[in-house]
Amino acid sequence: MKLFNRRLLPVGAGLAALLLAAGCATGDAQPAAGGNKESADISFSFWGTNSEAASLKAIAAAFEQANPGTKVTTNWIQADYEQKLQTSIAAHTQSTVMEISNTSLAGFAPSFAEQQVDPSKYVQPNISSALQYQGKYYAMPFAAKPKVMAINVDAFKAAGIPLPSKTTPMTLEEFRTVAAKLSHGDGKTRVFGSSNLWYRGWLTAAGGGYYNADATACTFGDATGVATAQYVVDLQKNRYAPSSVDIQGQDQAQWFAAGRLGTFSDFGPWTVADFVKISKPNWTLVPVPGKGFPMEVDGLAIAKSATGKQLETAKKFVEFASTQQVAQDKLIQGNTALGVPIIEASTATLEKVLPPDRNLAAFTTALKTGQVGVSVAKEAQISGDAEKGMTSYTPLGTGKDDVAKILPQLNDKCTRALKQ
Repeated sequence: MKLFNRRLLPVGAGLAALLLAAGCATGDAQPAAGGNKESADISFSFWGTNSEAASLKAIAAAFEQANPGTKVTTNWIQADYEQKLQTSIAAHTQSTVMEISNTSLAGFAPSFAEQQVDPSKYVQPNISSALQYQGKYYAMPFAAKPKVMAINVDAFKAAGIPLPSKTTPMTLEEFRTVAAKLSHGDGKTRVFGSSNLWYRGWLTAAGGGYYNADATACTFGDATGVATAQYVVDLQKNRYAPSSVDIQGQDQAQWFAAGRLGTFSDFGPWTVADFVKISKPNWTLVPVPGKGFPMEVDGLAIAKSATGKQLETAKKFVEFASTQQVAQDKLIQGNTALGVPIIEASTATLEKVLPPDRNLAAFTTALKTGQVGVSVAKEAQISGDAEKGMTSYTPLGTGKDDVAKILPQLNDKCTRALKQ
């Protein structure tokens, strides 16, 4: 799952340094959420690349145009977003409206105002429910980030393999067979049937997950988790997919462009811009095998301290960004997408960026079937520790220990961390 420098530091650790860092955000300086209670003007903090920031600034400008006399001061934080957001909340200088990912919601919910969200306005219920915490909405969704898989059409034809369905995903066993048939060659000219396999993504595809439904226990060390880890290890061992060592410091989109990958399974909306430049090999998009990869949902939260006219404007702004076509269409800037629009009227916007043979409609399919995980407080720290152990001790990374031995141990440690 794509993250943009959003990892949290432990609360209290290096707070003075964080307070200094919080002033380094790019964008206009924003007033505290509860600053001028008589003003209807609001401030809006968000992360992202240049193109992602362009989308969010365009949405803010469209809101100002639709509400003459109202000002939205944008605060684009280019790095360490969550750390700086946490610091601004502690210092009571947070923006009125703040972008938040469903994966991080649990850690910030106490600082956000409860919102009223209508699930019927979105293309599927998972989109709104992703931004619930303990049964309440603390953010309103505005963009989804499902993943799909790119396939090298030329490689499939050369190997005599029928192209996968554009709408129905392969099973994991079918994918293993295809990856084997697409793989050939040696050394630096080796063509791999698959890109490097992201364990957490493939665990979701296999029907498993990192956590149980109420986030009271880690589950990656259960039978499904171990079997999926072995699936990844076997594909790497048989050289059907490159290992993390093989790809270290290298861009797999470039590997695909060079014809070294038969499939590329970590394709998010933001990847479209990279693949626009690729004409050879010929390529198209299909669903990720199995149940698909985790889908991130980004939302807009309102500061709990917001009151008066600012609160009224903030509510109007998040509703506008979340449900109005003029705003949702602006998630697409040229051939770059911040995410997939979440309302029916705008779902085709991304599909029009490239010709139909590229099948950007695969994103619409993935949006409607996307798997959204539970939000966990201290998620970055907890999952980061688990993944560090996996890559250090098992062949999922550079280690050699049996995944069937190590994953249950890491799972128990993860569950203890959840309960602290």
